[in-house]
Amino acid sequence: MKRLLILFGLGIILLMSCRKKETFSRSAVQLRFSTDTVFLDTVFASIGSSTRTLKVFNTSSEDIYINNIRLANGPSSYYRMNVNGTSTKSINDVELLANDSLYIFVEVTADVTGSLKLLYTDSILFNTGGVFQDVDLVTLAKDAYFHYANRSLTIPQNPPAQDIIVPFSILPCGEVWTNDKPHVVYGYAVVDSACSLTIEAGAEVHFHNGSGLWVYRGGQLQVDPANVGDIENNPVVFQGDRLEPAYENIPGQWGGVLGGIFIMQGSEDNLINHAIIKNGTVAIRTDSVADGNPTPNLILQNSLIANHSRVGLYGGYSFIVGENVVLANCGISNLYALGGRYSFTHSTFANYWNQSSRSTPSVFLTNFFEDGLGNRYTRDLSQAYFGNCIVYGNKTSEVAISQEGTDGLTYQFNTSLLRLDPNPIDNSYDVNDAAAFTHCILNQDPAFIDPEYNGYQLDSTSAAIDKGNLPDGVLVPQDILGNSRNVNGLPDMGAYEFQ
Repeated sequence: MKRLLILFGLGIILLMSCRKKETFSRSAVQLRFSTDTVFLDTVFASIGSSTRTLKVFNTSSEDIYINNIRLANGPSSYYRMNVNGTSTKSINDVELLANDSLYIFVEVTADVTGSLKLLYTDSILFNTGGVFQDVDLVTLAKDAYFHYANRSLTIPQNPPAQDIIVPFSILPCGEVWTNDKPHVVYGYAVVDSACSLTIEAGAEVHFHNGSGLWVYRGGQLQVDPANVGDIENNPVVFQGDRLEPAYENIPGQWGGVLGGIFIMQGSEDNLINHAIIKNGTVAIRTDSVADGNPTPNLILQNSLIANHSRVGLYGGYSFIVGENVVLANCGISNLYALGGRYSFTHSTFANYWNQSSRSTPSVFLTNFFEDGLGNRYTRDLSQAYFGNCIVYGNKTSEVAISQEGTDGLTYQFNTSLLRLDPNPIDNSYDVNDAAAFTHCILNQDPAFIDPEYNGYQLDSTSAAIDKGNLPDGVLVPQDILGNSRNVNGLPDMGAYEFQ
C-alpha cells in the first residue's frame, strides 16, 4: 500500500511538470470590443438599471495582462461594473488568455436633481501595456416625484403562513399629481378618508414591484376630471417602474396584496378618465357599496386596461359604470364581478392571453364565493348591463355565469357581439332568453386590427359595424378616441367607431 501511494505521488508530480506553464506578458496589445458604446435603458433617479454586457477580446497569440480597467469618472461614477466576478470601479492586472475573451457587466443608478431628463455618460478605460482604449457608457436618466412608504400594516395569517406586511404612506389631503414629471410609488400611496387625489391629464404614474394606490373609505380619486386628456396623445399612464423596452408589455410588474388601484368600501364617485393602466397583477379592485346607493364606487371612461397577470377589473359587491372602456388580455378574467351593480356601454372586453394557460372567460359574473374552508357566501348581483359591447377572445366561450340559487343574479347583454357557447353543459344561461340576450350577435368575428398589440379598432370586415342600438349610441355619442358615433344611423358595437 505504501509503495502504491509513493507511485501515485510521483505520477502527480510528473503530470504537473508536463503541464504548459502559463506566462502572461505586459505587451502592448490592441483589444477588440463587442461594441464601442454601451447604451443602458432610461432609468429614474435612484432606481438601478438592468445589466448590460460588454465582451472584451484578446485576438493576439499572447497571454496578456490588462494593466488596468477603470471607470473614467472614478469612485464618483454612477455606473457599476463587474469584471470576471469582481464588482469594482477600477481593477489591475486582469489576465486574458490568447484568443480568448472576458465579460464586463455594467449597471447604473443615476442621481438626477433639478432636470427632467439628463443624458448621463461615462466610459470604461483600458490600459494594456501602454495601449489606451475606451468604451463609452450612455444612459438617459429621468427625474421624478417619489412617494416612499413610511408606515406598514400587518395582516395576521394563521400559522404556518407568515403575516402579510403592507408598506404605505398617506398622501396629503387635496394632493394633485401634475404632469410635469413622472410619479414613482413605493408601497401603497393612500388617499385618506375625506381626502382626494387628483391626477392631471398626461401624468405618468409608475409603481415599484408590489406597490399600488389605495383609496381609503371616504377618500376619492379623480383622474383627468377636467376631461382634457386624450387616450392616444395625452393619457394618464399607470404602469411599472422598469423603463427598459423589454418590460413594455410584461404583466405582473406592480400591484400588491390589495391589488393595483384599490378603491375601498365607502369610497364613492371615483373617476378614471383617459387612462392607460397596464402590466400589473390586478389593475383595479373595488370594494362594497351599499345596496340601493345611487352613487357608483367608480366611473370608468375612455380608458384602456390591459396586460394584467390576474384580473383587469375586480368588483366585489361594488357599483361600477363604464363608458368607452377597453379591458384586454388578462391572465384570469378582464372583468370579474362578484355581486353588486355594473353598467358598461360601448365597451370592448377582449382576451387573447395564452390560451393554454387561461381556463377562465373574459367576463365572469357570479353571486357567490367560497372561503378557504369551503364555506359559501352569496352577494346579490342585481345589475350587469352590457349595451353595444363586444366580448371576444381566443376561448370557445368568453362569458361565464356562475349562480348560487335561482335568483340573486340579473344581467343583460343588449345588442352586443359575444363569443359564447350557445349550449353550455351546465345550463348556466339560455341564449334564447330575450331578457338576458337582447338582439345579440354570437360568435362572429369583430375583426380587431391588431389584438396582439392591443389594437381593438375595427377592420372594415367587422361584424360589429353599424350593429349597435341607437339609445346607447346617443348616451355615449363619441368613441374612446373622441370620434363621433353614427347616431344618425346605427353606431358600431364596442369602444371604437369604425373610421
